[in-house]
Amino acid sequence: MDYHLNSRGQYIGVFSIDELRRRHAAGELSGDDLVLGEGMTEWKPLDAVLGETVMQPRGGLDREERGSSPKPGKRRVLVLVIAIFGGLMLLALGFSGFMVFRYVQKTRESIGGASLIGSTRGLAAASKPIPVSETTLTRETVLKRAREFRLRQYLEGYRKHGRHDVPWDDDAAKLIEAWIAVNYGGPTNLPSPTELAEKLIAIPECRDALILTAAAAVTPDLHERIRRFERALAAYTGSAYGAYPRFFVAVQLGNDLGSKAPRTPELDATALDQFKQGFEDGSFTPADEEEIAYILAEDWGSRFFDRNNSAVIQIVLGHPEYKWLALTLQGAMEIEEAWKARGSGWANTVTAEGWKGFEDHLVKARAALTQAWKLHPQRPLAPCHMITVAMGDSDANEMRVWFDRAIEGQLDLQSAWNRMQTGLLPRWHGSHAALLALGVRAVDTGRFDTDVPRQLFECVRMIEGDLELAPGEHIYGRADVWPHLKSMYEGYLVEPSQAQYKLGWHSVYAVVAYLAGRYDTARSQLEAIDWQPTRRSLTQWGKDLSLLPLQVAAITGEYGEQVLRAESNYARGDLSKAIKTYKDLRAKPHSDDRTKRFIEARLPALEQEFRLAKGEWIDLLPADQQDPSWELFGHTIRKLADGAIEIEAGPGGHAIYCRTRIGPDFEVTGEFEVVRSSTGAFQAGLMMGIPDDPSPGWYSFRIMRNSSGGDTASFSRGWTRQELAMPAKLKDGPNAFRFTMQQRRVNAWVNDILILRVAEEQERFLLKDNCMLGLGAYNDRNETVIRYRNVRVRRITSD
Repeated sequence: MDYHLNSRGQYIGVFSIDELRRRHAAGELSGDDLVLGEGMTEWKPLDAVLGETVMQPRGGLDREERGSSPKPGKRRVLVLVIAIFGGLMLLALGFSGFMVFRYVQKTRESIGGASLIGSTRGLAAASKPIPVSETTLTRETVLKRAREFRLRQYLEGYRKHGRHDVPWDDDAAKLIEAWIAVNYGGPTNLPSPTELAEKLIAIPECRDALILTAAAAVTPDLHERIRRFERALAAYTGSAYGAYPRFFVAVQLGNDLGSKAPRTPELDATALDQFKQGFEDGSFTPADEEEIAYILAEDWGSRFFDRNNSAVIQIVLGHPEYKWLALTLQGAMEIEEAWKARGSGWANTVTAEGWKGFEDHLVKARAALTQAWKLHPQRPLAPCHMITVAMGDSDANEMRVWFDRAIEGQLDLQSAWNRMQTGLLPRWHGSHAALLALGVRAVDTGRFDTDVPRQLFECVRMIEGDLELAPGEHIYGRADVWPHLKSMYEGYLVEPSQAQYKLGWHSVYAVVAYLAGRYDTARSQLEAIDWQPTRRSLTQWGKDLSLLPLQVAAITGEYGEQVLRAESNYARGDLSKAIKTYKDLRAKPHSDDRTKRFIEARLPALEQEFRLAKGEWIDLLPADQQDPSWELFGHTIRKLADGAIEIEAGPGGHAIYCRTRIGPDFEVTGEFEVVRSSTGAFQAGLMMGIPDDPSPGWYSFRIMRNSSGGDTASFSRGWTRQELAMPAKLKDGPNAFRFTMQQRRVNAWVNDILILRVAEEQERFLLKDNCMLGLGAYNDRNETVIRYRNVRVRRITSD
């Protein structure tokens, strides 16, 4: 699937999921960068889409592997009780599934322990060398094939059937070429496809279906995207263009509207018709089998295929020269049907009938995929799906056989690595030792020109996810982990093809070294980039690292021992000792300016926390642009004479947070006012948890007005739709708010009216003693200036 990328309010372009993952790993992108893909109704943080937030490592299957059973342990459901006062009745129904947050904090002893109590299940299979040869394909080669396919479908189609006697002809061709280049490689000196699209869409006479298709595909606005796709679909009627572009538009429109939309069945019928026509009008050739299979089984056509798999396969079966494609799609369908028959519950909840259906469908999947592999053993997709079959009905040894066959076809095929890693989890056929061994073998390939060595980090994160560590806890420093991580990062740093990403690699290496307790290594990496890591590299680790460069300098400087002692006291909550140490250090002469700046930043946060511990209220507004207790994420704030602040924000919204630990029980009061909004819509609110970037690892309370004028207040996981939103009555001027979190219960007031009451029964919020608070909210493609005034917070202590 392809995704639009918005970084810090700037639209960047459209990228594949693999490219987003690679850039994220290199430190070029952060989890707070927003993405929009097919079928998504809103922009979401990159981490939410990748499903690989470092704060909460992912331990389950991806979409195509969703047959995994839940993680062993007690499942808890967050039960919400909502009360709306002012004449509305207490609502209890309809919200019980609002959020399901699974979190169990493990003790620190589990971090330093051996891999899953010494288990070595799956170790022999995982420890085999990764097969690498000079002829093995990589993602770069596969992208060239995908690019050639699109050039034929779109650019050549436009040159053959488009109008060339119009003033915008040159821009139209450049738009199509730039759209393809952004996703599949090509010239780097082309104009922005988004800017070209906006220019062309503004021309009333420009009604060419292909131009409208490209203009829709590159727009980041979902509603505008749908409107353009609708126009494109209508424009294809009577045109001479081939079936594939029409198929693409119908499928994408169905994705954007959603599977449950009333119009989706009609769009599916159109897509099926165009898919059939594609085999008859020359859109498809037998040489395109792999590309078609990838589109339907792995990429933007997967949801369409899930809804229409039998009909799609019947169409393909009508063309004997596409036998491999038919078999591969049959195998994918049978895997899906196997898990539908079994269900997604625990093994002891599956009925005898469910087990029989599961086994029967896997037998059919095995037969189809094995035959497909025998027809074309060099193609990776069939053996890739066979990894999932083997996971369901065999063992790690057979999984490894099919994994090797898949990566012999494409060394860095991410879905093959994902499937193998999942199968090596202890709840399947492996162990933590096996997962780590696979990661080590990935580094041993030496293929730092690809994403393969970085699979070690993925394996480590899966282990951390299975251990269910507390946020911010990592196993990077373990004796059996650190040497291999060190080799991985240093391998990427000397790889010529990674030279343009060196800043990102140095930055992430410094962070991992710090979290591993290898402070000298962290310092050397920071020195290599003049102590200026990418801001994005400091986020998503489950703890506040905004002061990392200063902290590493202080720990490795002349007063390093005292700093470490103070930080240890701070971590234990012994604020008096930490404050005394830092006050003593502040009085000393400092040859290192960074150490001095770290103390100047840490000490005010400790003193504020000390006041909170005594039950005092503290201000939750930065004193000025240089307030060392606040992380402003590059935002410019304007301090007013009465103490209020104004924050100007673009489409990405605004987010700033205070480095003072507030704790899990607190009360916040304050007011906000909308100074300006480009569309009339706005959002203002609070962030809580470790809000070091807008990813769903924290919570938010937002007060908002949408473009149609509706006013709401919401409590959500991050800035996502995993929320409870209720009506609110807002004023045109200042609006007062009050928010309390006490003993895992939320109450929120707007203008003295109780709007939200969230009662949590069997689950704990991810708010711990290190909980921090910030001000922030998401903007939906509008620009705002929000004024906050008199925002204060206090800790709530148990009666």
